[in-house]
Amino acid sequence: MKLPAMRPSIFMLCATSLLAASAAGPLRAATPTAEGSIRPIMARMLQAANAHDTSRFMAPFLHAPSLVFAIDGMVITGWKPLYAQQLKWWNHGKSDSQYSQIASPEFMRLAPGVELTTWGVHSRRVLPNGKVSASALVVSYVWKRLPEGWRIVYGHESWVNPPS
Repeated sequence: MKLPAMRPSIFMLCATSLLAASAAGPLRAATPTAEGSIRPIMARMLQAANAHDTSRFMAPFLHAPSLVFAIDGMVITGWKPLYAQQLKWWNHGKSDSQYSQIASPEFMRLAPGVELTTWGVHSRRVLPNGKVSASALVVSYVWKRLPEGWRIVYGHESWVNPPS
């Protein structure tokens, strides 16, 4: 399978984060302030996901064309395209998918004002044929501290058993 070409801006974000992290020395655990600020945001995101409230769920994402989200072999660039896709995934709020945290999110400081979170989540929904589909996924977010607060600038979901 051929993956989409990485845009130069995505490459630069990744390269800059890695260079900044390597220049600062070994990667470190999140600062207590960053973790204390981001954890409640993630808790609200999980609540919004279970309510299938796309607006609340996507509020912490960077509302800009430079937002990047990778899932199922595709890369979605920009807040508006990701918002439109999330509406489809949740059937415009009519989905019955339910999400629960498998383990507490892990935090890693990449650079000053840049944090990586890795989060294990369980998903469960009923298929049109009445069978239950359950799966686990790992969600990784790169958070950047901006004047308006912490925002997700890059996200990736990896499914153990992709939903049908």
